[in-house]
Amino acid sequence: MLAELSSEILAEVLAAGLDSGDRNTLPEGIVAALKRRNCFSLLLPRSLGGNQMDYPDYVRLVQAVATADGSAGWCVNQGSVLASLARLLPAREEIWHKPNVSLANGPPLKCFSSAVSNGYSLTGTWTFSSGIDHADWLIGVAPLKENGQTRAILWHFLPKQDATIDEAAWAVNGLRATGSFQFSVAELFVPATHVLTVEVREDDAPLYQIPLNLLFAGGFSAVALGVSRAALDFAEQRLQRKIKRFDKQTMNLSALTQSEIALSEAMWQANEAYLHQTIEAVWGSITKLGVCTFENKVKLRLAATHVIRESKKVTDAAYDLCSTDSIFKDQDIQRRFQDMHVISQHLQGRPDIYALVGKYYLGLDAASDMLN
Repeated sequence: MLAELSSEILAEVLAAGLDSGDRNTLPEGIVAALKRRNCFSLLLPRSLGGNQMDYPDYVRLVQAVATADGSAGWCVNQGSVLASLARLLPAREEIWHKPNVSLANGPPLKCFSSAVSNGYSLTGTWTFSSGIDHADWLIGVAPLKENGQTRAILWHFLPKQDATIDEAAWAVNGLRATGSFQFSVAELFVPATHVLTVEVREDDAPLYQIPLNLLFAGGFSAVALGVSRAALDFAEQRLQRKIKRFDKQTMNLSALTQSEIALSEAMWQANEAYLHQTIEAVWGSITKLGVCTFENKVKLRLAATHVIRESKKVTDAAYDLCSTDSIFKDQDIQRRFQDMHVISQHLQGRPDIYALVGKYYLGLDAASDMLN
């Protein structure tokens, strides 16, 4: 059922002509197509009219959208994972009065929250807020301080119009159309009903047994898979026609080119199999046990990070093979290259995560926020 829904969503989105091009936000037509099928809230609980997709189906859908356009795939994952928080928010029916409501948030700069009557006073600035242009609500994450000590990390939900948005802070090339702008508020009152702390509860459905950070990780690694697939597809098509300077035959007739393409395909296909087989296995365990064990958290973390790192290698190989064709802004390979290099700089793709996972397999303490 959900696999069929994935196909239907993708067909409609692709029909919108998914291509963000040289923009700093997603085109209105793409946003409209994605919102029609609730693609910015695919993990919203069914109790609120959401799809609450099985995680393996969800990750495959994100990959497919990202193959068409990396920025769109990124925004689908960002919004959909944030929608999973709806189950924890007292005012959820007010915010999700319809299932296609979209959220945006980003990592905090200097920020703090103070308890006041019936709520909190929020001050701060948040960066990299992907999808803020098409979002309805924003989330400001900030520590609640008391006597100089952090009592809790609170997630404050606020209407977008209550924030000051700074577009100039998003001056990038890769994933540019995610519109990951910065926003700020100063002493904004946020009702207690619009504030939550993130947690996994015993009675949560299997989807929500996966920690928020790891829900993000699987989706963003699927974006990397999609972007690298598109880069490799571009190279395989272009090399059938391209003749390098001083050569007399198309590049696809070169044994060196043939070997490089075969190696890249092997890497990409292994990458894809690793991610989806890991997620399927972990999902099977969660649905059977009702919890996501620490071992399964480690497996999700390693798979997500490794897929991002290896996808960068595939994209770089495709970029190199296309020679000078790769440097022009109007070539799809240039956009994929830029997108992939932004993805690889993200928290989820940090190479030092390997050391964290290695601790676990060597019998050492691997406790970390990256595994929760």
